[in-house]
Formats: sequence, C-alpha cells, structure tokens
Amino acid sequence: MRLEFAMEMRLSLGERHHIHVADGYTRGAVLISGGSFEGPGLRGRLVPGSGGDFPMVRPDGGGRFESQYLMQTDDGAMILKRSTGVRHAPPNVVAALLAKQPVDPQSYYMRMTPRFEAPEGPYGWMNETLFVGVGQRNPEGSIFRFWKVV
Repeated sequence: MRLEFAMEMRLSLGERHHIHVADGYTRGAVLISGGSFEGPGLRGRLVPGSGGDFPMVRPDGGGRFESQYLMQTDDGAMILKRSTGVRHAPPNVVAALLAKQPVDPQSYYMRMTPRFEAPEGPYGWMNETLFVGVGQRNPEGSIFRFWKVV
C-alpha cells in the first residue's frame, strides 16, 4: 500500500454557529462561503452555500467532525465531497482555533477520510478510490490535503 497526492482544497468559511449540548460537548455548524481545489488532472471551485463543516468538540479539546459540500471542476462537473474525521488538541489550542486566531498546525491532530461521488468519465476514479487527508485551520478557513490509497 502507498499514498499518491490527490489534491489540496482551500475553504473559506462563513458564520459559525454553536450548540452547547447537555452532555458537555459543543456541536458546531459552519457553511462554506467558497474555496478552491487543485490536484493532478483536477481543479475547480467549491460551491458557496452547498454545505459545510459540522464539528463536535468535547471539553477536553478532542472531537470528531463531519463535512459535506459540492465541488465544481473547471470543466463543469459536479462532485459531492463527504468526510469524517478526528481532531484533538489541548484546550488552549481549541480556544484559539474557535477565536479564529492563527495556530501552529503542529499543535493539533486533524485527520480525515473523505469520500467523493463523481460523474462517470474523467472523474469516475474518485468513486472507486479510498482517500485519507490532513487538515489545517487558519483564521479564514481550512486547508485540506488528500491522498489516494493505492
């Protein structure tokens, strides 16, 4: 088994909403306001308002997240991206991330397994491939890098 770079995705995030759930964790919801992606043979934009990121943060700074939104390639193909992942960090790092402050990406763990639903044709390989990814938050949004497991 080996990994091949698939793409980098840069998301701009809109307003954040938080639900403080009774058992102590916080559920976030934030719609994407735009972004782009690019990799070998693949590039385009993220469709604004087509979905978002929905993290669940525990009081200890750990948590899981889910995301779903549309990608539109430069040649007009629409691809649905879904992802689940894990993030954990010390509470002070989580507080800085939530406050939209710059944080060293080495100070937290953010990994994910994205899935894609692509039309037949030049992007059909995305339906038949397992991907892994790493994420990084910044004050403007997120940066994700994805690799194909081959």
